[in-house]
Amino acid sequence: MKKVLLAAAFVALTPLCLAETVSIGAEDDWYPYSGKVNGQAKGMAVDIVGAAFKAAGIDVKFESLPYARCMAMAKSGEVAGCFDTARNSTLEKEYLWHKQPLFKARIAIYARADSKQSGLTTKDLEGKDVGVTNDYEYGEEFDRNTKIRRSVSNQDEQGFRKLAAGRVEYMVAYEKVADAVFKKNEKDFAGKFKAVGETAVPELYIAFSQKRPDNQKIVDAFNKGMDAIQKDGTYKQIVDRWK
Repeated sequence: MKKVLLAAAFVALTPLCLAETVSIGAEDDWYPYSGKVNGQAKGMAVDIVGAAFKAAGIDVKFESLPYARCMAMAKSGEVAGCFDTARNSTLEKEYLWHKQPLFKARIAIYARADSKQSGLTTKDLEGKDVGVTNDYEYGEEFDRNTKIRRSVSNQDEQGFRKLAAGRVEYMVAYEKVADAVFKKNEKDFAGKFKAVGETAVPELYIAFSQKRPDNQKIVDAFNKGMDAIQKDGTYKQIVDRWK
């Protein structure tokens, strides 16, 4: 009987002992969720991902990367996964996904501060010049809408500078990230913009690579870790800390 119990325990723990360290790509310019600060990945999402892997018994190494490169490396298997990703129908089939989202975030539509508009949606952006950041997702409706004229930048800050200069009519950005950009560039951006609508409030995930043969087990372990930190209050503590 003892042998049976020991064997069962070993099977149960096996998915949590896949590797000493899992390498995960973290967006380097998306603070306060995930950004490169003093050479290290910092932010709410970084803390959540780290805590979930720790609860699953797996050490994680974060690689701070530009988002487009991060997703490309996850797709090719150079890293086990990349965050923070808003799932859409294109990405859905290209990556593996965990069950519970890391968090939700509002995507706002920004105009210059003298705008009289409000309540705009993705549909209202058709035929307009809109600032976006390279390879970011802005909700299924926006991502699939080919009538929006996208002006692509490598960083949100660059997109807001285009908006300030009148080179685009709107900028779309995740609200808390935009707030961090405004604070960082307070001298240039204070009082320059206003939110005039939203495109979506998506759930954000780690996009796990399909190219690594053991990655489904990594995803399963991460799911267990997320369950654990939700139940023991760690998740709430992290979110409250970043409010």
